[in-house]
Amino acid sequence: MHLSRRSFLRDSVLAGVAATSRRGNAIATSQPEPRYRLWFNHPAGEWRDAFPVGNGRLGAMVFGEPVQERIQLNEETIWVGEKRDRVNPNAAEGVRRVRELLFEGKVKEAEALAMKDVIAVPTRMPYYQTLGDLHLNFDGITDTSKYRHELDLDSAIVTTRFVSNGVTFVREVFSSAPDQVIVVHLTASAPGKLSFTATLDRPANATTEVVGSKRLVMTGQALPVKPTTDPATQERQAGVRFRSEMVVLNHGGRISAAENTLKVEGATEVTLLLCAATEIRTQDMEGACRRYLTVASAPFAEIKRRHIADYRQFFRRADLTLLNTPDPNAAIPTDERLKRMKEGEDDVHLLPTFFQFGRYLLISSSRPGTMAANLQGIWNDALDPPWGSKFTININTQMNYWIAEVSGLGDLHFPVFDLLDAAHAAGVVTAKKYYNARGFCIHHNTDLWGDAVPIDGIGGGFWPLGGAWLTTHLWEHWLHSGDRTFLEQRAYPHLKQTAEFLLGYLQTDKDGHLVGGPSCSPENGYILPGTTQTKANLCMGPTMDQAIARGLFRQFVAASNELNRDADLRAEVEAAAKKLLPYKIGKHGQLQEWAEDYDEFEPGHRHISHLWGFHPDDQITLRQTPDLAAAVRVSLQRRLDAGSGSTGWSRSWIINQCARLEDGNLAYDNIKWFFRQSVRPNMFDVCGLKDNSPYQIDGNFGMPAGMTEMLLQSHGDVVRLLPALPGVWQDGSFQGFRARGGYTVNLTWKSGKPVSAVVLASRAGKLRLAVPHGSRVETVQLRGKSTGKAEGEEYVIEAEAGARYSVRFV
Repeated sequence: MHLSRRSFLRDSVLAGVAATSRRGNAIATSQPEPRYRLWFNHPAGEWRDAFPVGNGRLGAMVFGEPVQERIQLNEETIWVGEKRDRVNPNAAEGVRRVRELLFEGKVKEAEALAMKDVIAVPTRMPYYQTLGDLHLNFDGITDTSKYRHELDLDSAIVTTRFVSNGVTFVREVFSSAPDQVIVVHLTASAPGKLSFTATLDRPANATTEVVGSKRLVMTGQALPVKPTTDPATQERQAGVRFRSEMVVLNHGGRISAAENTLKVEGATEVTLLLCAATEIRTQDMEGACRRYLTVASAPFAEIKRRHIADYRQFFRRADLTLLNTPDPNAAIPTDERLKRMKEGEDDVHLLPTFFQFGRYLLISSSRPGTMAANLQGIWNDALDPPWGSKFTININTQMNYWIAEVSGLGDLHFPVFDLLDAAHAAGVVTAKKYYNARGFCIHHNTDLWGDAVPIDGIGGGFWPLGGAWLTTHLWEHWLHSGDRTFLEQRAYPHLKQTAEFLLGYLQTDKDGHLVGGPSCSPENGYILPGTTQTKANLCMGPTMDQAIARGLFRQFVAASNELNRDADLRAEVEAAAKKLLPYKIGKHGQLQEWAEDYDEFEPGHRHISHLWGFHPDDQITLRQTPDLAAAVRVSLQRRLDAGSGSTGWSRSWIINQCARLEDGNLAYDNIKWFFRQSVRPNMFDVCGLKDNSPYQIDGNFGMPAGMTEMLLQSHGDVVRLLPALPGVWQDGSFQGFRARGGYTVNLTWKSGKPVSAVVLASRAGKLRLAVPHGSRVETVQLRGKSTGKAEGEEYVIEAEAGARYSVRFV
């Protein structure tokens, strides 16, 4: 089960990428203030409101209970299932026949056949599970006062502090990447006042024992929650085996053991070190745990120092200030501030904290060498979590990484590229056995095992371009980093094989256009023509397929030219690109979602897949394709008028679209709705409008990405400053934002207009700067001399690699 190939591919390029990232962020010297803190004056009431810590691999949720503390634990590779063949044996003929039926207009027959002869066997994919819980039950704590439960985003430490019976108790929890342990540090202000019991448990399929005098060991296996004998849905009784250990390091007092519990009595200071290992990464889990705990046995102060230094190398690369005034609500707990926002109040000063919370979560759930952030990052307390806590790649996984490049975290993008590598082999099989195509493809979900087949059902499962969309992220990293070695070794092979897949996947329609299918507009349905309310999903040529194919073809051609490779394939791709079904404007003036101008079954649907060419891609822009951009606005408004944005990630995508429309006030209106509908008291994003809607992490990344789009854009070969500044963000600054072309930007603005900027070019190229109407570049200086010139509405600079440009505006 050991996945060594992925680490080999990662390590071969990581050193160069890290160096590029460091150079690209050299001017981001911000020292965030203590304002970047989330805090309560009470413990978390439920799991969704606890504070998360993580090191990319190990995660924990901290409740802050004074007497009965629960610290819920995760390790990223604890998944149900195994590597297995899920290909439907009838897939090739099934796909061929489904295409025929769709071209003939026999949609319901096609959908019935797809569910029989195309869907994967079994239909459900494996899922992610919790590691378990650490329970700490304290003696002698009765009354409490001066309580504060806090997550410091600048140190990645959760601290719980209170006074009981005159004694001050302080608890610090963090997940250390250098030492690969979760650390719980407990102190009492008076000698001998720290007494508690510690246990490790899990909802199912695990046992705990005491080993020696100071160690708890829990071993178990991730197994299906609901085994079934139905071969269409059955997941075999298989899953990842794991081992977790906790050691107690005490100052004063004594430790005793009883059954599966450790008891600490009369201590003054205690450090708990918790590690975990799985058979995915090692065949010697006991030895791995022993090494983790040996390395981490340094004094607590040293462990903490290493943790903070490691974390801050990422976190302090970027900063954001909105309104250059003291925060009037700084003394109000975070949950109370969020409650007021839900009731309609503005709290602009809290928005930079949410922006930084998104960066904190990415740093904590996606490190080089770890798995990509899944639907919940790494934080999940269930054995059968919502949507399996998988990698849903028809928007959610991609949105998790929209913030990576633009906020100085490009080296944390690599787990996505590793995910593509892990799914490559299965994707090659799927492309061949389903579509008789070269290259590789992945449908709308994948998992630890790299599955690539269509799963679940008609609504979303029959969409084969998840891998293609992920592949465009490789291109984004190249555009931001300029790392030619990365382009050659990591990006180009995937771009080439995805282009090859698309050439085999696309079919010629009756008018001679190339269209994708069988497919869907992810998870959305249309009303079948000739009926009043009959829903259909499958189709040929949905707009999103055409947009991704067009974008991927363009990227492959550019990469092929850059590297001077595969001229014959490049010519084939260029010819195919000209035959793609073009964008269409429908009867309402909207950008059509399907090849035909169908009516939406759900006009306010959460997905806005057909707008992919406007954002995240830039095939449609306000200046180059104004008619299509106007149709995008109509589509977006129709969705909003019908109630779209019902999930945090959906509202986040809307915010990004509004930013590309350069409508800052509309974007900010949607930010306010995001906070009203989709944010928990601890700032976790939720997926839905019900009180019990589950936490899902994508909105925590997508909304901050939208904020960066409002302040800095770099599509269409132009770097635009403050393109969608709302009226309420009149003054502010940002540091360390990254633009395509390899630029790092610091900017200050006042009264809604840019004042000064510093731009660092990591590579040579033509820098085109654009500023809002009413402002212009006064001067650009390099080494004390003016440079560049105005060209129409842009200021053009022949940038030098490593050069630092100081810009003044009037």
